[in-house]
Amino acid sequence: MKTLATWLPPAVAAALIAAGCVSAPEKDLHARHDDTQRAVYVASGSTDAKEGLDGNSTLDAYLQHAFSHSPGLRSAFDRWKAALERIPQARSLDDPTLSFEYFVEQIGTRYQTSLTQMFPAFGKLALRESRAAAEAEAAMHTFEAERLTLFDHVVKAFYEYYYLFRATQVTDENLRLLADLEQVVTTRYKAGLAPFADLVKMQVEKDRLANELGTLRDERAARSAVLAALLNLPVYDVLPWPKASPSGPAIVELGVLDDLLADLNPELKAAESMIAAEQYREKLGRKSYLPDFMLGASWMVMPGMDGRGDESDVGLMAGITVPIWWGKYRAEIREAGAMLRAAVNDRDNMRNMLKAELSMAIFKFRDAERRIGLFATSLVPKAAQALEVAKQEFSTGKADFMTLIDAQRTHLDFRLMLERATADREIALGEIGCCIGKYDLGNNPRVLSPASRKGTPSKEEEGKDN
Repeated sequence: MKTLATWLPPAVAAALIAAGCVSAPEKDLHARHDDTQRAVYVASGSTDAKEGLDGNSTLDAYLQHAFSHSPGLRSAFDRWKAALERIPQARSLDDPTLSFEYFVEQIGTRYQTSLTQMFPAFGKLALRESRAAAEAEAAMHTFEAERLTLFDHVVKAFYEYYYLFRATQVTDENLRLLADLEQVVTTRYKAGLAPFADLVKMQVEKDRLANELGTLRDERAARSAVLAALLNLPVYDVLPWPKASPSGPAIVELGVLDDLLADLNPELKAAESMIAAEQYREKLGRKSYLPDFMLGASWMVMPGMDGRGDESDVGLMAGITVPIWWGKYRAEIREAGAMLRAAVNDRDNMRNMLKAELSMAIFKFRDAERRIGLFATSLVPKAAQALEVAKQEFSTGKADFMTLIDAQRTHLDFRLMLERATADREIALGEIGCCIGKYDLGNNPRVLSPASRKGTPSKEEEGKDN
C-alpha cells in the first residue's frame, strides 16, 4: 500500500528542506554572538562577584567586571539571542494540517485521512527571513550600544569616586595643616603677639574644614553605591578606593571623530538595520496581493463492492488563497511605508543628537585640559608658594591672620579644582568614546589624528621624535 509521503510532490520536500537551511547572514550573526559570549561572559566572567576588585583594581578591571556581571547588559545580550531565534521561525512554513474524517453513514467512504501544507507566494519566505535577520542584526548593534553606555556610566562613576577620594585626601591634608597653624597662633597668642580673635578665627576655620571633610566622607557610601550598582555588587557594601592614573595625550579632531561616529557608532548601525528591516517589511506587504498555495494528499478507505474487502485510494489536492480584500493590503503597504519613514527619521535624529553630544564632549575635554594646564603649571604652584610665604610672614608678625587664611583657602581650592579637572578630562574621554563607538579594555580611549590613522606620525609625534 502506498503511503501519503509517496504521493507528496517533489516541490513539497524541496520546500521543507529549504526551510531548515541556515543562511549565510544567520551563520555570521550566530558566530558573532558566540564570539561575544566567549569574550564577555566566559573569558572575563567570574562566579565570585567581588573577585579581583580591591584597592589595586584599575578602571580596566572595573569595566571587565561590569561587562560580565551587569544584568542590564545581559538583558540586551539575551534579546539579541531571542532575535536570532526568530530567523528560523520566519523562514519556516506553517505546520501542515493532518485531518481524519470518519463517515457515520458509510455509504461511499468509511474514513479519510488528509495531509495539507500551505506555501506562501514565491519570495515571501525569503523576505520574512531577511527582515528577521535585519532585526537580529539591529539587536546585535543594540547590545553593543548598551555595552558602550555601560562603559560610559562606569567611567563616570569610577572617576567621580576617584575624585571624591582625592578631594578627601586633599581636604584632610589641609585640615592637618590648619592644626599645625593653630599651634602657631596659640603660641603667638600666649606670647601676646596675636589677639584672641585670631585664635577664634583659626578654630572656626578648622571646624569649617572639618565639616567639609565629614561631608566628603559621608558622600563615599553614596558614590560607592552608584558604582556598585553598575557592577552588580551589593550596593550597601562600600567599595575600596579605586586606583587611577591619568591617561596619556589624546588628539581630538572633530572631523576625524565625526567620520568615526558614522563608521563605528552601534546606535547608528542598529538604526540602519531597522531601516533595512522596514524595507523588507514594505516589500513583503506588496506581495500580499499574491495568492498562497496549498498542496495536499488524502487516503480514502471505501467499502468493497459485492462483499469484497475494503478498497482504498489516494487523492491529490491543490488550492490557492483568493486575495480579494485589497483595502487591507493597501493599508498594510501604507503602514510599512510609514514605519520605514519613521525608521529613517529616527536614524537622522539619532545622528544629529550624537553629533551634538560629541561636540559637547569635545568641549568638556578641551576645557578640562586647559584647566589642568592652568592649575598644574601655574595656579597650584603659585598658591603653594604664596601659602609658604604667608606662613613665614605670619610667624614673624609681618602678615596678618586673614592673609594666612586666604592663602590657605586659595591653595585648597586650586588643588581641588585641579583634581576636578583631571577627573573631568577622563570622563570627557569616556563620553567621546561612547559617542564614536570606540573603547579598549586594555587602554583608555585614544582618538588618533588622520595622519596617525594612516600609519604616518602626527605633528605631535614628530615633535616628540625631534
